[in-house]
Amino acid sequence: MRPISKICLVVLLAACNSPSMHFEGISPHKIMVLGTEFELRRNADLVQVIRTSREYAPRLSQQLGRRAEIAVEQTYGCPVDRIRGDASMMLAYLKCGEPDDLARIGNGA
Repeated sequence: MRPISKICLVVLLAACNSPSMHFEGISPHKIMVLGTEFELRRNADLVQVIRTSREYAPRLSQQLGRRAEIAVEQTYGCPVDRIRGDASMMLAYLKCGEPDDLARIGNGA
């Protein structure tokens, strides 16, 4: 019985930073922001953010969410509308818009 339990444990731990089904098959972009490592996968205007660095008791409200937002904006060049999730995996919603819309906003139109 022991070898089976060890195999199950290894299989569970191997899936810690694997993407969800919506992001399957998308190669990750790895980025570090202020000492926190992230893997980012984008599908349309949704970005899956997985924290891969070890940190003691990180909380999303204590700058971790802002670090994830910076990582997404630096990687994809679009502002983040909102981030949902927990300290290990988050979903960022992008608001990229069309290039013409962004030009009008930048010109104050």
